[in-house]
Amino acid sequence: MFDLRQRKNGRPLLVGHRGAADVAPGNTFPALEAGLAGGADILELDVQLTADKRVVLFHDDNLLNKAGVDGRIGEFTADYLQTLDVGSYFDESFAGTQIPLLDEVLAWAKGRIPLMIELKHGPVFEPKLDERTVRLVEAHDMEDEVVFISFDQFALQRVKRLNPHIAAGFIYLGRLLNPLAQVEGLELDFMCPATNWLTPEEVKLIHDAGYACSPGGFWWDYPTLIEWGVDTISSNNPAAVDYEG
Repeated sequence: MFDLRQRKNGRPLLVGHRGAADVAPGNTFPALEAGLAGGADILELDVQLTADKRVVLFHDDNLLNKAGVDGRIGEFTADYLQTLDVGSYFDESFAGTQIPLLDEVLAWAKGRIPLMIELKHGPVFEPKLDERTVRLVEAHDMEDEVVFISFDQFALQRVKRLNPHIAAGFIYLGRLLNPLAQVEGLELDFMCPATNWLTPEEVKLIHDAGYACSPGGFWWDYPTLIEWGVDTISSNNPAAVDYEG
């Protein structure tokens, strides 16, 4: 099982958000390559299920903004989706960039860099996404090179039932009186609060409960968050992050 805790790794791990989403179109091979080259310790990506039940990398719940097609990933086959240009919206220099299959990304990443895989559910909830993703990870023998995250507790529960050796973390938003209450009865290895709602007291609460603290969000004061003891920090451009690890 991959362990995010800095007490194991010696410092907070640097997460490349969607690879390196400020450098190249997120969730594509150019972004993953940029995140790796930029010094990320682990690459975060989003996965969804196609109409023919294949797992692809994509974030949005509609293709319109990034591919010019009005519809959801789950309405189209993987073969069709891979004909779409998901690079031109970002910059013409990325014209022709394809939506990757998770199978391809796992083969590329194996032995090279760990992956943080977000299971994208809602407003459609398809349990086969979780099953197919776990089975792909197993087929590549990468249980120790991935972690799963999601806003969907049912998805995380399925992951742990399918393979308890895969690390899983719950993403949540808000400043809560007791953040631990929302994960009671759920088998987890880490928690993913939003940085703009986070406090040092909550980081300590998460650690004291035995979880790693792997936050996300849009507010990144790296020195402050590292001082609070978070186990990972995230960036859309890992190469631009300068911090004392």
